[in-house]
Amino acid sequence: METSGGVRNQVFATGVMNIINLSHGAALGWVSPYLPVLMSTEEPILATGPVTVEQGSWIGSILCLGALFGAFLYGYLVDKVGIKRTLQALVVPHSCFWIISYLATSVYQLYLGRFLAGVTGGGIIVVFPLFIADISDKQIRGILGSVLALTSNGGILLIYIIGDVLHYHTVALTMLSLPVMFTVLMFFVPDTPQTCLKMGKVVKAERCFMFYRGIRPSGDGTSAVRQEFDNMKKFIEHSTGQNSRVTLDDFRSREAKLGMFIGVFLMFINQFCGVFAILTYAASIFEEVGSTLSPNTSAIIMGTIQIVGTLSSFIFVDLAGRKVLLLISTAGTGMGLLLLAAFNWLTFNDPYWLANYSWFPIVSLSATVYLFSIGLCNIPFFVLPEILPAKICNVGNTLSMVSITIFSFISLKIFPVMVEVINLYGAMGLFAGISFLGVIVIAFVVPETKGKNLIAPQSV
Repeated sequence: METSGGVRNQVFATGVMNIINLSHGAALGWVSPYLPVLMSTEEPILATGPVTVEQGSWIGSILCLGALFGAFLYGYLVDKVGIKRTLQALVVPHSCFWIISYLATSVYQLYLGRFLAGVTGGGIIVVFPLFIADISDKQIRGILGSVLALTSNGGILLIYIIGDVLHYHTVALTMLSLPVMFTVLMFFVPDTPQTCLKMGKVVKAERCFMFYRGIRPSGDGTSAVRQEFDNMKKFIEHSTGQNSRVTLDDFRSREAKLGMFIGVFLMFINQFCGVFAILTYAASIFEEVGSTLSPNTSAIIMGTIQIVGTLSSFIFVDLAGRKVLLLISTAGTGMGLLLLAAFNWLTFNDPYWLANYSWFPIVSLSATVYLFSIGLCNIPFFVLPEILPAKICNVGNTLSMVSITIFSFISLKIFPVMVEVINLYGAMGLFAGISFLGVIVIAFVVPETKGKNLIAPQSV
């Protein structure tokens, strides 16, 4: 059937695209197992000696600055060369990270490698949602969008696990196999029909459209499918017609302002709900709240919980809808953090009173990470193309992704300071308050986009 063939092709293209995302997830989690190795005085990896605490903090956070640059760079490339070529270009800075991490003899070379890893991440969060929005059927768009978080979290968990198995240099060579596989398989993934239409390649656009709808090139397709392609063509012609250049006036409409506010606000909540900082500093948090788990064990537990939560979102995202899941996820994250803050405050004032409840921090953090992963972790990324006006979709998506890299850098930098100034319970309480603020805004401002037709007929 045409529908099953189209779904199969959409899943194949999404799977190929996420190979580079899996490898990037491993690059994100690389710091956890290998920063202690770099800081070790027993067998220094770098010729310049062990990495200091200050240098280690930059190795972890400079990736966010690279993502900021990458979001601008790949947002520009999407409009100039199209989505497929932009996706293929991701392999260059990403491969450079693994090569540099293998060859590095000084901490400054590692700074460069981590920056380039961030460039890849910035490109991924800009381009992937646009690709999914362009190729996917509305019935499975949410599921395919959730694959982004699943493979990224899978990469983090992968590096956590192999971090205890593979040597520092061996892991770099091993992980290079993923970008090579991605490069080869991308030759079998057509460009999006929207990209081809924007470049005036109508015949190629029709072939790509038929591929993603599961129709043989020799077939004429159904009248409904033909009408869908004609609607897409009219839609692209309308949005890239007389005044195709994006100007400030395009951002002054109510729809554009609301879309941009929602996009940036969801990115703000995604980072300042605190879960990303918690995952980054999981070992020290577990230690402070009274857990006896080892750093590697706590990291693996958190990584596994993220995977389970992301898999759960596959089931719920197109069943319950985006808005409902966002509300449940954000409220649950806030409640989990509030309970953890209360527990930490009680143990801070009387460390022996809750001695028999040392299991609570593990359960609370696990539940918080799970609830974050079912919605707030991934929905903000693929919902953006569903709420932004067509003309400013690429630019608006890029600006929103730039905002999350800034928020990410700030949250990682200020979290240790917050813990020192207002204690862990104060930081958790603040994050919980921000989460509850997010619930209010999502409830009254964010629209439901489940099943929204992104290619509506246009009157021209």
